Amino acid sequence: MSSTKHVQTEIDESLYSMLKALSLREGKPIKEILKEAIEEYLRRNAGITEEEVEKDPIWKAFGVVELKGKKTSHDEDWGVVEWRSH
Repeated sequence: MSSTKHVQTEIDESLYSMLKALSLREGKPIKEILKEAIEEYLRRNAGITEEEVEKDPIWKAFGVVELKGKKTSHDEDWGVVEWRSH
């Protein structure tokens, strides 16, 4: 059985209006359109993302670093924030 996560964000009114119009035209909920768009975006960028992660030294620390007295792992959701190594 697949596990799902709830994701929430804000978009401007013009994007929302376009999503709403597409939703009505396609007969799909906005939620489904967004899910399909995210999946397509990730498919197109999967190689780049994997390559960047493999090169980033921070990922070698997973499972070794302790956060608030707890060992962390790439398999846990322990406060992932928006950051990018340069």
